[in-house]
Amino acid sequence: MRDKLQFRRVNGEPQVVDADIAEAETPAGEYLMARKVVLEGDAAGGSPGSAAAGTTRGTELRQHRPVGGDRRLDGYQRLDNEILAGRRLHDAADWSGYPPEVARLYGDEAVSAEPYTLWLPYRGLPLREVGAYLLTEEFEKFTVSLLTGLCWLATVGIVHRAISPDTVLWDGQRGRVQVTDFSRSTVFGTARTPVAGSHLWVPKEQRAGTCYGLSGPADDAWAAGRLIYYVASHGEDLEHRGQLAETGLEDMFRGQLGMVFGPPEGRPTASDLLEYGLGRRNSLPSADGTATRLIAAREVFLQARGRKHPSAPVPPGLHADLAWTSRLQSSGGAGEPSPAGMAGPAGMAGPGGSGPAGRPPGYPPGPRTPGEDTTRNKRRWGRGE
Repeated sequence: MRDKLQFRRVNGEPQVVDADIAEAETPAGEYLMARKVVLEGDAAGGSPGSAAAGTTRGTELRQHRPVGGDRRLDGYQRLDNEILAGRRLHDAADWSGYPPEVARLYGDEAVSAEPYTLWLPYRGLPLREVGAYLLTEEFEKFTVSLLTGLCWLATVGIVHRAISPDTVLWDGQRGRVQVTDFSRSTVFGTARTPVAGSHLWVPKEQRAGTCYGLSGPADDAWAAGRLIYYVASHGEDLEHRGQLAETGLEDMFRGQLGMVFGPPEGRPTASDLLEYGLGRRNSLPSADGTATRLIAAREVFLQARGRKHPSAPVPPGLHADLAWTSRLQSSGGAGEPSPAGMAGPAGMAGPGGSGPAGRPPGYPPGPRTPGEDTTRNKRRWGRGE
């Protein structure tokens, strides 16, 4: 069917464009459905000469929408997660080129009764389908590409929380993975909540009944380690750590890979596995630069909000979070107290008290704030439905 789409590009440009929208839908993460969209007309609304103006005719995209029924509100929340992850990745990668190892947000419509996200088409096939058939010479490309994708997520302070053979694709033509489905993602420093899914891919600290602590850069390493074994063993599930030595993975990663299956407090991150395990340099943008942009964006938002709604209350803990993030940035991510010894913004549960514990050294800023412009925040702070 043909329809007119009105949305905002990931770079902020408003767009109004005719589109051919497929009827068939497939699952696109938790409580979301996907369908194919082809933009048929030239976009209106982009400023002259901008990257958004006049460049959309014939563009094929994936449109993600919340499911209907009693899970629709959950779908709104999952869509928020996608928007947040997609925009953070765009902002961090804008100056250096977007990483092909992670799915790319094209735009979103976040304020109407029918919100959606638009993504560039995924590249590759799920490892569930092809992971058992990777060639020996492809395996190192796979591991480096997977860890690079997770390093990009860590750079922007995002935990994926659903790494598995279903959410990670392998593009054999280009020899790299693509991490998809940010519907269950969250930001560093937030209290962990249970993740639905098989215990084969969900670590203990994210399971119902055993969930504890704050999300951080080591959270996705557990599932990544299992995924690396899954591909190395041609589709087998890891049952005990001894299998890592049997397949040569412990030697390949210089003893680092087995450590990811311990508690998250002492678990190597994807960056650790890449640099100290495989001896590959991590040349991604620093988290400090990301922190600077986020702090500036929050301050601009508060100023604009104060002019528009002078009597509106400041969200709980927002100023404390800005001060907290500033201290982390000024210290260069070093010398901060351990999680049990530092209080964070009010209102976020964490171990060791009524407020959360602090983030471990090197964490980018975490709590989602109204400055991060998502559907839920627009409804919550009076800027949309």
